[in-house]
Amino acid sequence: MASLVVSALAESPPEYPAVEAAKHVGETVTVTDKVERAYQAKGGNIFLNMGGAHPNEVFTIFVATSAAEKFADFKKHEGATVSLTGKVTSHNEKPEISVSSPDEITLKDAAPALSETPTPTPPVG
Repeated sequence: MASLVVSALAESPPEYPAVEAAKHVGETVTVTDKVERAYQAKGGNIFLNMGGAHPNEVFTIFVATSAAEKFADFKKHEGATVSLTGKVTSHNEKPEISVSSPDEITLKDAAPALSETPTPTPPVG
């Protein structure tokens, strides 16, 4: 029984923050970090940037146009900490993992809720 547990643990991919992902291009890893910006390009591709907003992101979760309709609520990831496992590839010298289903992204810590009460502006003068 112990060998089964060790075997199962050995098969789990290593986990890294977004900034470390660049060192693991070509490897299957788990990346866990905060999504700084979530946006959809004019062509339909969706980008979830970690470690900064484009063009200064250190890692991207990429959703191709062909899968974008499955990610109608992709904006919910902005400001949230997420985790995903996949093969790290490099696009324009930036590491990324491509996903085709929302099930591939695990929400670890939701984005902070925006206050519904506006912050009062101090009087001028």
